[in-house]
Amino acid sequence: MSSRSNRHIEYYLSLVAILALGMFLVIVVSPNKNLQMFFVLLTTLFYVIFGIFHHLINHDLGSKIVLEYLLIGSLGIAVVFFILKGGFGI
Repeated sequence: MSSRSNRHIEYYLSLVAILALGMFLVIVVSPNKNLQMFFVLLTTLFYVIFGIFHHLINHDLGSKIVLEYLLIGSLGIAVVFFILKGGFGI
């Protein structure tokens, strides 16, 4: 494998580790919905920052990429918020 491929594999493994740790923390504090939401927000923040830094290091960071990370993070937060808060009363 080339060193460029190794860097991307390291990036994806780090990203999976961040998301897995976030999921683990959400599961561990499951009775406390406010603390769960805090860990979801923290995990999303790390996801967005990590993604932006990754593209910054690879010299391909643009406004569309930043917007994409922010929108995907916001969508994830919204989905989890509706799941934790009971959504539409279903």
